[in-house]
Amino acid sequence: MANAQKYTRAACGHLAAHYERKKDEKGEYIKFGNQDIDPQKTHLNYNLAPRRGLEQIDFIRQRTTEARTLKRDDVNVMDLLSAEGKKAINKCEAVVGIRNVYDYLIHDTEDCRKKGKEQYDPSERITGNNFDIGAYEQLGTAEKNEMFLEMGQAIREHGFTNYMDFYEFVVDTYEDMNYIEVMRCYSGHFERMTRGNYQRWEQGQRGLRPSQAQHHASTTKTTPDCCPACGSIDIKKSGKTLANTQRWACKDCGKKFV
Repeated sequence: MANAQKYTRAACGHLAAHYERKKDEKGEYIKFGNQDIDPQKTHLNYNLAPRRGLEQIDFIRQRTTEARTLKRDDVNVMDLLSAEGKKAINKCEAVVGIRNVYDYLIHDTEDCRKKGKEQYDPSERITGNNFDIGAYEQLGTAEKNEMFLEMGQAIREHGFTNYMDFYEFVVDTYEDMNYIEVMRCYSGHFERMTRGNYQRWEQGQRGLRPSQAQHHASTTKTTPDCCPACGSIDIKKSGKTLANTQRWACKDCGKKFV
């Protein structure tokens, strides 16, 4: 006498129309799959459910917005943010380019700026689960190489003779944690560079033992004399590095350097 089946929410409208013997806009009964149904006896049908003052499909739609029946843990967790009588989110999707999505949400895109959208200050951004955009981004090989060369150049310019001085310089100078990661990955190389500076001093190739504190801006040339690769003096400015250091390019061989 009873039958239980599973249906999708999209199919409920057709089922409710069938059970209630709905009529179309012309006042005629809709076409039923069962041709033996006698509409003249529809008034004899009865519903075991309590009277709710709603049509069946309206009640089903209302109930499905209230019940959490998804097996998607991500959607169910986000639904906990919903205020009473409202739904915070009904869809979660995997993100491929997380930086693009993140910038879109905080309105930090060229299109958002052109449209005059609110630019959210970092202090105004609210995240959950200790979200850190930096933890989801991978540094490209070209960017790693640029940071690697930039820190190597700092060892040469400042004349660091021990790794500790160099480490303190990097920590105090760069806010981008990617510099720390590159330094950690190439710590052996940078340690050998600082040791090489010490050996130069020890061998008398430098007048005084250089240190981080003894670096004077007055003795640092801001414009190179020539290209370190080919020796050409035909050089030009070529933008700046992530640490705002002037980058140069050789017009003859194309070599870029700081």
